[in-house]
Amino acid sequence: MLSQNLKEQKEVLKLNEDWHFSLDPEDNMKWHQHTTEFPDNVINGTSSWEEQGYGMRSSHQPIGTWKKDREYEGVGWYMKEVNIPVAFDNHKMSLILRGVRWLTELWIDGKFVGKGESLVSSHPFNITSFVQAGKKHRFVIRVDNRMNYSLHESHIHSYHTATNWGGITGGIEIKAELPYSMKDVKVQSDTVQKSVTFDVMVDREGCKDLRNWSLVAKVNDSNGGLVATEYANLKVNDTEKNIVREQSITLQLGDNANLWSPQNPYLYEVELILMYKEEVYDRKYIKFGLRTIQTKGQHIMLNGKATFLAGYVDCCIFPQTGYPVWDVSHCRKQFKIVKSYGFNHVRLHGWNPPEPFWEAADQEGMLVQTELPHWSRQYIYRNQDANQETHAFLKRELKRMIENLHTHPSFVMLSMGNELIGAEGHPQLNELVKYARELDDTRLYTDNTGFGEIPAHDREGDYFTPTLNWHPPYNSEHSALPDTSLDYGEVTRLENKPLIAHEHGQFTMYVRPEEVKKYEGIIKPHWLESINETLSAKKMEGRVDAFIEATGAHLVRSLKETMEKARRTKGLSGIQLLDIRDFPGQGHATVGILDVFWDAKNIIDPVAFRQFNEQTVLLMRTNKRTYFNGEILSADLEVSHFGEEATSAVLSWKLEEENQPVEEGKEHITIVPGDGLLELLKVRVRIPNGVGRKLKLSASIIINEVISTNEWDFWTFPRHKLPENQERIWTNIDSLSTVLYGARNEETIGIDHLSFKEDKEVDLVITDQLSRDVLQYLVDGGSVWLMAQEGRQHDEIHTKYLPIFWNYVWFPEQNGTTMGMIIHPHPALSNIPHDGFSDWHWYHLVNNTIALGMDLIPQVKPIVEVIDNFNRAKHLAYAYEVKVGRGKLFVSSFNLANRQTMKRPEAHHLFFQLIDYMKSNQFQPETSLTIGELLGIFKVRSLLHR
Repeated sequence: MLSQNLKEQKEVLKLNEDWHFSLDPEDNMKWHQHTTEFPDNVINGTSSWEEQGYGMRSSHQPIGTWKKDREYEGVGWYMKEVNIPVAFDNHKMSLILRGVRWLTELWIDGKFVGKGESLVSSHPFNITSFVQAGKKHRFVIRVDNRMNYSLHESHIHSYHTATNWGGITGGIEIKAELPYSMKDVKVQSDTVQKSVTFDVMVDREGCKDLRNWSLVAKVNDSNGGLVATEYANLKVNDTEKNIVREQSITLQLGDNANLWSPQNPYLYEVELILMYKEEVYDRKYIKFGLRTIQTKGQHIMLNGKATFLAGYVDCCIFPQTGYPVWDVSHCRKQFKIVKSYGFNHVRLHGWNPPEPFWEAADQEGMLVQTELPHWSRQYIYRNQDANQETHAFLKRELKRMIENLHTHPSFVMLSMGNELIGAEGHPQLNELVKYARELDDTRLYTDNTGFGEIPAHDREGDYFTPTLNWHPPYNSEHSALPDTSLDYGEVTRLENKPLIAHEHGQFTMYVRPEEVKKYEGIIKPHWLESINETLSAKKMEGRVDAFIEATGAHLVRSLKETMEKARRTKGLSGIQLLDIRDFPGQGHATVGILDVFWDAKNIIDPVAFRQFNEQTVLLMRTNKRTYFNGEILSADLEVSHFGEEATSAVLSWKLEEENQPVEEGKEHITIVPGDGLLELLKVRVRIPNGVGRKLKLSASIIINEVISTNEWDFWTFPRHKLPENQERIWTNIDSLSTVLYGARNEETIGIDHLSFKEDKEVDLVITDQLSRDVLQYLVDGGSVWLMAQEGRQHDEIHTKYLPIFWNYVWFPEQNGTTMGMIIHPHPALSNIPHDGFSDWHWYHLVNNTIALGMDLIPQVKPIVEVIDNFNRAKHLAYAYEVKVGRGKLFVSSFNLANRQTMKRPEAHHLFFQLIDYMKSNQFQPETSLTIGELLGIFKVRSLLHR
């Protein structure tokens, strides 16, 4: 046996500082040869090559992502003379490289030790037979950060996220362990029996006496108090010689044991002791949580109870370093922030983070889905195998991930990668899922995140993550609507396993140039340079704050509805929002309520966000948000509830106008967790007469205190009579004949070949295209309302109501590429309820219409301004007015020439309000345009046709 002074010893020699270093751009150096003299350059093992001044300056000018001060992809060499401590004698020794990207080789005294490869774990090397305690040895490490397998993109090795960094960033150390010791430990919880089992790999290689070995487990609570102790003799077989085998030991933690969950991330600590007779030979301390994760039908069951995964996507974004940080406090801070917004779940997009992330997730109570590090095209075609080397590498990575994460309660789910398949699955991904279950059947697995249609058929997975807004029969343009009776039930009804909404949201807001001040490391937000140049050239810098405020409000309103639409869906188990933060690459996607530094943009506070992002969310179904006065407002209240049963809850609701109640009610309810979606109450209220105005419906569930509250806006409008002297209105738009009874609906205005004729019988012309006769009428002093239609302007942009998806540079062909609107104070809209920003009563007025280009007339102030995406930054509007000659021109592109739209209360009201305005003395445009300027904007016809 070993001498007494070696018992329990575990030694670590930190080697982070003062390595000699050399880049090898041509990949032809032989620095591992023992006699080679190494360069004097110095580097450490806790930050990247680029951070330490290595790499080349780049002339690349990225228009859609950030940029590092230096760039380098290739080989780098580390060398250090290391004194092996005498205390390491009779130990097994490993050199461990942490935070490496991503292939390594090691030589000691010129002898090749081995290779390391991983993007998901540390690189360990067994150096026991290569070094001698008390001696000095020359260590040479070769690191290669190039793409060595065909993984395509993944956020751990993409320039747009983790920046293709190079080096060793998490530290270098030699770890010495006794030859008889405990290796890997698995934790298996039983939340019904309140017990925990530890499966311990015990290494007694070379030990002559295999008997009389035992394992002791002591579990302490979070305060250090002893909870349970158990003792087990190690199993032995007389024929065994090289002994590395598993030993299980189970402890009962008592009926009052604390279960680990996001609401109560309670951690116990186990002390595992390896003993020979009465002597201690090894000791491990492991924190763990008593937690189970399973599925039951369409539900994800946490500790036996259905839970909703309120999740976001973490895209491996580290703006100060460009690579994952090794800092528990940093990770705990980010989890505290996201939990304040109601999130309990995070999906890691194509990467697996360092150990500090998992420690923080355990401590703060996050449910984590990790992923193999690829976004490859290897598995698109069902009948075509992936590249053999790539598939083998991913299988090795899968094993490393699971073995490293066994003890973490926050590790609950694992996906084989991002968006890997077509509509069908792939047999090799099915194989990986089955292999993962063999390694650890206490977690949930899926074949890929995001792609593949439902039903899954023979795809292997405990759950699936369809992209709801692109999965038939849905499309992204309908991801948020004023009609809140809709949900995603046509997808969830197709599958009896849990479904999670993939990369939900992705609405964007205006860029915030002031964020550049926060970048203090080697990365700079280069996308801002081209944007700032554009804003400066168009003299729009002074408008940025207003654009931020308006688009931020629009993003939040859109996001609230699409998240509530998901929560209204029976059979949906979670949402993975893309993203709570902005995304720095792929054109720069400003999708977050936080910036990349985890700082709030102040577009919504955590309390308001939790209204639609908690385990209990009040919901409202209605097929319309706008009403005529005197109609009955109809709204059905529901609750998405994944909390405890409540038998004495109270539901209160109130409909109010400017903080004054219109009607209110209260009802006792029972909330049973059931399938997570419960019908509560049908609200029916007759709307009083009045002017156009906004109403607010709010509701709360009270169980001793308010546990959930939410609110929704409605708008109500008066019915209008025909305007006075409607026969003095001339129009060529046939669809208006059903609205303007008695108006002159004719092909010509009565001007013959541009000859002068002052028509005393026409006060207002309403037309959908400029003609030479209308132009003559206007110049001679007439009033004209031009209802601009698509294709009839030289400069126009097709729009949709919702903000642009992701960004314009990455998806330029998408339908609708603007970011919302600003409704400026103006007498034309004095009786239109609005707060200056996009809201749901504008949806049918502007969705799938055009924005009017105003780049040629920047002197004209819009009445309803359209905010273009920040890449293109055009001057746009839905409405403006100008003088032309002696006449007055009002231009709009609202959907008011559409018969169906004109039956809606908001369109009816806006139409007659604008007619009243244009027939009043208030219609006095401030800015004049020449005929030439007008002809540069609008296409002119010789004659108008109905």
